Amino acid sequence: MKKYILSILGILPLLSGCLDIKLENQFSDPDAITTTGTARELLAAAYNSLPRYQMELSILSDDFYPTSFVTQYAEMQNLYNWQDNAISDLSSQVWNDYYMTVAYLNTLLTRLDNVVTEGDEDALELDRIRSEAQALKAYCYFDLLRLYAPPYSEENLDRDGIILKDRLELDFLPRSSLRDCVAEIDALLEAAASVSNTGNQVYYFGTDAVNALRADFELYRGDYGKAVEYGLPLLSGTADRWTGTEYANLWSENESAERIFAPYIFDSFYINLNYDRERGDYFRLSDEIVYEDSDVRKEWCVYQGPVEGVRSLGKYNRMYYENSEVRYINTLRYSGVCFTVAEAYARNGQPDEAVKVMNGYLGARGCTLLEESLSGDALAGAILNEKQKEFVGEGVRYFDLKRIGGPLDRYSAAGVRTSTVAADDYRHLFPIPQSEYRYNENIKAGNQNPGWSYEVVE
Repeated sequence: MKKYILSILGILPLLSGCLDIKLENQFSDPDAITTTGTARELLAAAYNSLPRYQMELSILSDDFYPTSFVTQYAEMQNLYNWQDNAISDLSSQVWNDYYMTVAYLNTLLTRLDNVVTEGDEDALELDRIRSEAQALKAYCYFDLLRLYAPPYSEENLDRDGIILKDRLELDFLPRSSLRDCVAEIDALLEAAASVSNTGNQVYYFGTDAVNALRADFELYRGDYGKAVEYGLPLLSGTADRWTGTEYANLWSENESAERIFAPYIFDSFYINLNYDRERGDYFRLSDEIVYEDSDVRKEWCVYQGPVEGVRSLGKYNRMYYENSEVRYINTLRYSGVCFTVAEAYARNGQPDEAVKVMNGYLGARGCTLLEESLSGDALAGAILNEKQKEFVGEGVRYFDLKRIGGPLDRYSAAGVRTSTVAADDYRHLFPIPQSEYRYNENIKAGNQNPGWSYEVVE
C-alpha cells in the first residue's frame, strides 16, 4: 500500500482534472510517510505541483501589447481583453491547481508526526521538511489571497478571503475573512522561519526564501518596517550578484547567484507565447518598457524575433526560440527583495534609504541612477517602473498593479488604446469557480466575488 500511494503521486495531477473527488481524499494510508526519505518524496511532489501561471498573469497586466497573430488564439486574446469567460476559465484552473498543492502539503504535514528519525541530522532534516512545507503552503495561500480577495486594508479585513484547509479528510469549508487569512499566512511563515534551513539548493524553500516571502508579505499588508526588517539582511553583498553573467545564468541550466527559490522542472514552460518560430509571438513587449543599452537586463529581457523591429519577450521565450531547455523557474530572487525593501522605505517616509538601495541596484545593472531628491509617490512610482523592467513577463506586475490600484489600458496590435480596466473593476478579483461551490454548501451566492455569476449546474 505504501509503495502504491507514493507511486501514484506522480500521476495525480493528470487525474485530478478528470475527477470530481477532492485530492485530500486520495491519501488514505497513514503509514505511507514514516521516514524523512518518504516525507521528502512527498514534498518533492508538492514542489513539482506548484502552479505556473506567470505568462497568463503577465498577459493580464501591462507587460505586453498584442500582435496581429493574437486573433489566431481566441482564448489568449480574450484573456488580454479581460473578458469574463476567459478570466473565469483561468480562475478555475488556478484555484484547483493551488489547492492541489495545498492538499499535498496538508497530507505531508499531517503525516510528519508519524516519522521516526534516526540521529540528530535526521531530526534536523525532519524540521527542514516541516519548515519548507509550511512556507510553501504560505506561498500558495498568499497567491490565492492576492487573486481572490480584495486588496489589504483596514476596511476590507472582514470581507471574504480564501478557504483555509488543514485537514486531509473531505471537508467543505467557508471562505475565511481577509483578517483570518492574513493571520494564517503570518503563522505559517513564523513557524517556517523558526527552523534554520541554510545552504540548501535553490529548488528548496530555505531560510532566505522564507525571509524574502515574509518581506513581500509585509509590504502587501503595509507593515513597511517589518518588510525592511526581513528583507534588508538579504541584500548584504548582493551587488556582486547583479552582474550580466549572473543575470544570463537565470535563463539557462546554469546556477545563478541571483536565485533564492527556483523550482526545478523537467517539462516545458512558457511555450504558448509563440505563434510560429518563423513569424513571431502572440504578444510583444509594451512600448513603455525601454532599456538603456548599458542595462545588463536588456539582452535577456528583449528578444529580436523573426519580424524586424518587433520586440519580443526574451527570458524563457528566448530559450524556446534557441531550443534551450528550461530547468529553473525563477520564483524568488535577490533583486525582488531589493525592490521590496526600497518600496517599503519609500512608503515609510524614508526616501534617502530607498534611493540608496535602488541606486546600488541600478548601478550594478548599468542603469541611470535615481535622482536623490525623489520622494513620496514619485519615488515609489520610479521603483515600480524599474521593478516591471526587472520582472517583465514573470507575472509579478499583475500583483503590483492590484496592490497599488489604478486603471489598466488595453491596446490593439497597432498600439492604439482600445479600452481601460478601471481600478474598481470587479474583474480584479477572480471568481470562485463553480468546481468549488458546486459541492461546497458553505459557498453561497453571497460568497461569490461581486460581479461574478453563481450558477450551480446539477
